[in-house]
Amino acid sequence: MAMLDLWLTIKVFIKGMIMGIVNVFPISSGTISLVLGVFERFVNAIKSLNHKNFILLRKGEVTEFAKRTDIKFLVTIAIGILAGMILTAIFLKKTLQSYEVYTWSFFIGLIMASVIYVMKRVNRLNVKNVLLVLAGFAISFLLSIKSNPYSNDNFFYLFICGIVGATGMVVPGVSGSHLMLLMGNYELIVTEAIPALTRASTFMHGVRILLPFVLGAIVSIVSFSHLLSWLMRDYRDATLSVLAGFMLGSLPVVYPWKHQSVDMMDYVFQFPQWNSELLIAIVMMAFGGVTVYLMEVMARHTEKKQTERLQNPKPNKNGE
Repeated sequence: MAMLDLWLTIKVFIKGMIMGIVNVFPISSGTISLVLGVFERFVNAIKSLNHKNFILLRKGEVTEFAKRTDIKFLVTIAIGILAGMILTAIFLKKTLQSYEVYTWSFFIGLIMASVIYVMKRVNRLNVKNVLLVLAGFAISFLLSIKSNPYSNDNFFYLFICGIVGATGMVVPGVSGSHLMLLMGNYELIVTEAIPALTRASTFMHGVRILLPFVLGAIVSIVSFSHLLSWLMRDYRDATLSVLAGFMLGSLPVVYPWKHQSVDMMDYVFQFPQWNSELLIAIVMMAFGGVTVYLMEVMARHTEKKQTERLQNPKPNKNGE
C-alpha cells in the first residue's frame, strides 16, 4: 500500500512538472492539465481552500482538513510545477540569448494555434461574439504596439502580474505567460527571477521578485476558480470570445522583427528579409502550431475517455 501511495505521488509530481514546463511558454497549462487528467481535481482542490475548511486547521483537525482540501495532491503538484518552471526557465534564458528570432517565432505559432483552439470551443459564433473578439483584439493590439522598454519590479505591479498570470492555470486555452508578455514582465519573471533561485548569490533577488508574484497567483487561483465557474457556466461563449481576441491582439509583443523608437515609447516594425533565418523562423512557427494541435488532440481524447467512463461505469466485484 505504501509503495502504491508513493507511485501515485510520483505520478502527480511528474504531471506537475509537465504543467510547470508548459506554464513557462505562451500556451495554456490549463489545457495540459486537462490532457493529463488532473484539471478537474486541481480546480476542485483549489476551491476547497475556503474559510470553512481553514477553521478545521485552526482547531487542530489537521487530518480532516487534509481530507477535505486534498492538500497532499495540491502540495505535490505545486512542487512539481515549481521544479518544471525552474528547469525550463533556465533553458529558455539561454535560447532567448542565442536564438531570439527562432524562439519568438515558435511563440507566434503557439499563440495563433491557441487562438484557433479557444475559438473552436465557442458553441455559437454569432454577431455578438464576433464583436467581442474584435473588442478584445483592439484593446490588446493597442497595448501591444506600445513599447515597454523597462520591466517593472514594483511590489504591487508584480502582485497584479501574479493575479493575471495565474489565470492560465485554471482557464484551458489561456496562457499566463502570454499575458506576462503583454504586461512587459515576462523576461523579468521567467528568464531572470526563476533562474536566480538556483544560485546562492542571486537567490534573494529571485525571491524578492517572485514573492509578490506568487502571492498574487495564490489570490488569483483561489478566487478565480470560483469566478471561472460562474463565467464559464453563464457566459461561456462571450468569455472565450474576449479571451481569443485578447490573445490574437498581443501578437505584436512576440513579433521578432521590431525595435524601439527613438523616444522608446513605441515599436518600429519591419518586414523580415527573405533569407535562411526567415525560413527557419517559419518552420519554428509551424512547430509551435503543431505543438498546440497535438495538445488539442490529446485533450479531446482525454475528455472522450472521461465521458465514456462516466456513462459506462465499471461494475464492482458484486457485478453491480
